[in-house]
Amino acid sequence: MTAAVDTILAAGKAALPAIHAPAGELARLIATRLEGEDNPSALAPDELYLAAACALGDRAALAAFEQRYFGVIPAALSRLSLSRDEISEVTQQLRIRLFVAEGGDTPRVVSYAGQGQLGGLVRVAAVRAGLNLLRDRGRLGAATGGAPGSDGDDLEDVPISSDNPELARLKAQHRTAFKAAFEQAINSLEPRERSLLGLAIVKGLGIDRIGAIYGVHRATAARWVTSARANLTRALHKILATQLGVEKSGVDDLLPLVESQLELSLERLLRSRVESSG
Repeated sequence: MTAAVDTILAAGKAALPAIHAPAGELARLIATRLEGEDNPSALAPDELYLAAACALGDRAALAAFEQRYFGVIPAALSRLSLSRDEISEVTQQLRIRLFVAEGGDTPRVVSYAGQGQLGGLVRVAAVRAGLNLLRDRGRLGAATGGAPGSDGDDLEDVPISSDNPELARLKAQHRTAFKAAFEQAINSLEPRERSLLGLAIVKGLGIDRIGAIYGVHRATAARWVTSARANLTRALHKILATQLGVEKSGVDDLLPLVESQLELSLERLLRSRVESSG
């Protein structure tokens, strides 16, 4: 463990020389992240080093993180009918969620780091926060012609700004394909991945509870849930490309819509499975 921590510290310092967080505190956070990790050498050291420095409040690290990862937020939210101030509000919510420790726990950014997926995670988290904001303000249901929080057609729950007619057309044209793709993608997951997403999304359990259920450290549970989400998104990407006959660049354009849709559709599909099996 000590050798792995030292390797990550050395690689991180070489890649990010502007960061001057205390080495001892960085080592402590990185060691916590490595608990239960089967193959520490497979982790992205600069990503993990940056996340640990952000958790310690290093200004250079926070600036580097935002420059590297927060640039995806405006594009991710461009499909939702959010004002500039609301996008800023979502961004601030993400800062708090990622970098502020709760109840003495390690900030979430450390648990998420190391797998080279932080950019995708930030994008998905931004869309989720944007949807929650619309729902809280009673605009999510209004955008679909129903009551706020109503259980309408999956794709109709996601408002798309009027300046993107192509996505609006695809949304209407391929509603059935999208719904089938979600079902196929869920079926493609390993049983444990489906169970993890069911616990996290349907039952709303936190990482500590999930870790206790599986008898693993909370950091391991967080990585498992993160990996299950990433695998589901990748499966959706592949299935949609095949079903819709869209080039890769076209599927990339659809991904923000897919990701904004993910939580709503996944909760319904998993909930129906839990109820039918119970």
